[in-house]
Amino acid sequence: MAHRFISDLREGEIIESVYLVREKSFDTTKNGNPYISLELSDRTGMVDCRKWDALKSLFDSFIVDDFVKIRGKVEFYRNYPQFKLDSIERVEEKSVDLSLYVPVSDKNRDRMFKDFLSEMESIKNPYIKILMRGMFSDKDISEKFKTAPAASDFHHPYIGGLLEHTLACVELAKMIASKYEDINIDLLLCGTALHDIGKIEELAYKRSFYYTDKGRLIGHIVLGANIVSAAIDKIPDFSEELKNLILHIILSHHGEHEWGSPKRPMCFEAIILHHIDNLDAKINGFRHFVKTYNDLDSSWTKHSKMFGEFLYKKSEVKHEEKENQEGR
Repeated sequence: MAHRFISDLREGEIIESVYLVREKSFDTTKNGNPYISLELSDRTGMVDCRKWDALKSLFDSFIVDDFVKIRGKVEFYRNYPQFKLDSIERVEEKSVDLSLYVPVSDKNRDRMFKDFLSEMESIKNPYIKILMRGMFSDKDISEKFKTAPAASDFHHPYIGGLLEHTLACVELAKMIASKYEDINIDLLLCGTALHDIGKIEELAYKRSFYYTDKGRLIGHIVLGANIVSAAIDKIPDFSEELKNLILHIILSHHGEHEWGSPKRPMCFEAIILHHIDNLDAKINGFRHFVKTYNDLDSSWTKHSKMFGEFLYKKSEVKHEEKENQEGR
């Protein structure tokens, strides 16, 4: 059975295909009739579903992160597809091609990692260089760093997203350092390279992306500071002041307490990293949201939680149209 991608769904179609369960709930209508509500996904997007007059035993037959074979009709609500389901059946992972369901960066991860390591070699401070070489020569850390998404939803939510985001931030850091004086470029590169390293433990990313227990209880900022602190403690004669500055950059990179930052940025390099991190996340987040919720009949997306607004995407659509015309 050929897979039907969510991005290709059309009004009125009857679909029979396999999808990944991201969310599920069991509820009743105002009239007391039970129904199942699902959010299903593949690598192209997500779709909301309803199974009316559903039995609790059916709801209990599968869990979040299972694959289910569904049959249902595609209906559009506010220009976005949803399924009215006739049937739901759990299927075994061994019968599923995972590449259809897990989004992956469109950039070559090996190439990005090689470029990242090359940037780290430009660091001149011998202690920081030892730290960076030691961390990223660790196979467990490097493989997770190359694989992890940067987030479960808002920005870079795909395999390789953490590496892609970090490399982009490193490149922006070097660009800014070339424009402004008095920046400690070694400290800035170190803090930029390590600011999100805690995400290798915060997120699970075998199928759908979700937060680990450790991720929810502690969070990537503190997890990252702990990882880096432990690595620094293995390096003889590493300056206490330098260690504190590196950890401060990691702990303050979200900028504000209400954004989850234990500390606000209090040194030059920490302030720069905060804005670099936010800029790259917002640019990618905008592009990802427009691509995921791309109603071609409207100049606007649905409401974005990340931006707290509907997003105007007409210029983005025109850009895509221009590329298509140039390719003809």
